[in-house]
Amino acid sequence: MLEPAFTFTIPSLHDNTPLDCRIYHANLQSSCAPNAKKAWSLRGAIIAHPYTSLGGSYDDCVVLSAVAEIAKLGIVVGTFNFRGAGSSKGKASWSAKPELSDYVSFVGFFVQYLDLLMPPTALESSPAFMENSANLSPIPSNQVTAPKSCEADRQTMTIILGGYSFGSLLASHLPSVDVILERYAKIVKGSTEAEIRLRAQTLSTRRNKEAHDHCLVERGRNLISHKSSASSSRSMGIVFGGEESEPGSRQASQDSKRSLEFIRRSMDRSRRKLDLRTHSNGGSAECEELLEAGKILEPQVYYLLISPLLPPISLFATMFSRFSNSSAEKEDLLSFKGHHHTSAAIDEQLVNHPTLAIYGDKDFFTSPKKLRRWAEGLAERTNSLFQFKEIRGAGHFWHEEGVDVQMRTSVREWLQDNISSHGGM
Repeated sequence: MLEPAFTFTIPSLHDNTPLDCRIYHANLQSSCAPNAKKAWSLRGAIIAHPYTSLGGSYDDCVVLSAVAEIAKLGIVVGTFNFRGAGSSKGKASWSAKPELSDYVSFVGFFVQYLDLLMPPTALESSPAFMENSANLSPIPSNQVTAPKSCEADRQTMTIILGGYSFGSLLASHLPSVDVILERYAKIVKGSTEAEIRLRAQTLSTRRNKEAHDHCLVERGRNLISHKSSASSSRSMGIVFGGEESEPGSRQASQDSKRSLEFIRRSMDRSRRKLDLRTHSNGGSAECEELLEAGKILEPQVYYLLISPLLPPISLFATMFSRFSNSSAEKEDLLSFKGHHHTSAAIDEQLVNHPTLAIYGDKDFFTSPKKLRRWAEGLAERTNSLFQFKEIRGAGHFWHEEGVDVQMRTSVREWLQDNISSHGGM
């Protein structure tokens, strides 16, 4: 069974609810191949779990099966528990809007984490990084960050937004990644966005150092002591809890949202000098400290939908809520105001991005006949990038003999046909 490299928490952008998260990597051996620098690429996948109220979590056997198959190809995989699932705090909602915000939160973290990963060969010329990260503590200082990789190594990033059952429904309703990343262009220190970014920096820094140290040992270089090497090995599978920010620096949820709203208005006014004021001192004027980051590499987006839900069951899963997916999201991503995210808009999104929908012909949540008609219609559109695979004898839960292997094979072949199989981090 594949073990996660990191188990940790991030706060949800919806209301700061702590969410359980995991990151899976291929073993470090792939980072040390002779052609590692040439082959290395930024590739990641997120697999969201089924409905929490029906027992869904990131420990679901179908989720873990997909994770293992994807990670075999050297793709970094991230999973998380929606609110109320596993050890994540909060309770499952009936509208799915908070859960959609949970998914948005993890996408923001995951893209930034991938963006900060570096080829081991690039780290060899980063003495400042090695000096800063030599003594990483379980929760490192938020001042320790991984350096940006060379531009030649950061030409593209690929991210697969996926899920099983309810998770696939929310994956298809996500806002565009560029809209999600807008929240991290300029953020207030102590805000939820800042905490998510700091977590990405902390984990990517540790991963970079582990890969670097491992490669030095594999190449027979005597630059790392036996003690340091052993310490690096033990750090795999580490659990991170708590928060990255210094005690007392986190803003209350409402203060953070008011500050972020002011930032958005200011950016629309030709990015004038920001005059942010806190609300915690009885209306006293005090400028907030801002955190700015370099340009985050915007990824190419793929979709992987396992046992997708279609109406009417998809409507019951969200209690007939209608999600927003319009330019209004640029004003308030999580307000869910503005034009509705229609079925036509979702279908267009799946047609315009490489997508695999995989389902069984014995699925009882959505009629196989309806799934087949939907999938064939999308695949037959002009210039469609949508593909589908119907597995004979498979039900919604993939418990039938042999169907899990067929599902994994279909996922692997689709990835091999659409994404380079070069080794990653």
